[in-house]
Amino acid sequence: MKKLILLLTALLFFQNISYSAPLEKVTEQRGYISTHSEKTKDVYPNIAEITFTKENTAKTIEQASTENKAVIADIKKVLEKFKADYPNTTEIRTGSYSANPNYTYTKNNKRQITGYTVVNSVTVKTKATEQLGKMIDAAIKAGADRVGSLSFSFENDGTICKELINLATKEAYDMATQTASAAKETIKGVKSVNTGCYTQMHNTSNFRNYSAKMMAADGETAEPETSVTPGKIKVRATVNADFYVK
Repeated sequence: MKKLILLLTALLFFQNISYSAPLEKVTEQRGYISTHSEKTKDVYPNIAEITFTKENTAKTIEQASTENKAVIADIKKVLEKFKADYPNTTEIRTGSYSANPNYTYTKNNKRQITGYTVVNSVTVKTKATEQLGKMIDAAIKAGADRVGSLSFSFENDGTICKELINLATKEAYDMATQTASAAKETIKGVKSVNTGCYTQMHNTSNFRNYSAKMMAADGETAEPETSVTPGKIKVRATVNADFYVK
């Protein structure tokens, strides 16, 4: 009787045991070729940004500020004329403004205020790049004593990028095809493609900055118009592509 109970217990024990194994999904390993292509094109900039600055020093900050405001108003007036002549292409904004005391030290090494300096600048962003020379001359005549931060950029409407990306993509595919052929393989599809297109940030041009009076005594221009000649800007497109082979 005891043997029968033991046998039944053993059978019940083994019936409760189950075995399982994970199912592995077998996928086909596909090789691929990675390629990189880059195409560039030089273009003339179509946007210019330039800053005109006026600095005034006086005994009081009120006097320095008042004198500065008067000159900046004259500078803005001539710049607004250019904006009116080229609407929707020119933007005028305040570039920077600062008002600081000037110090000197006495024999007792005490700091003493000798006056105040106010510096105000006006920045112009324009698509009328061919008018920059006249704009510089007019701003200096109006009282600007510093002309700086002249930079050029290119506003891309997408046409050049499309052209360059198409060329770079074709070159990437041709390189992959040649590589696959040399390895006795065949291109069987695209794994991934990443593209990019950008222009260099700025192209700064050197230009003549007149410090002397712009007008002769008889009212005729003493110097020829300021010459501003921007260089070309590079547009660059890149393509990184992976192609399946078999």
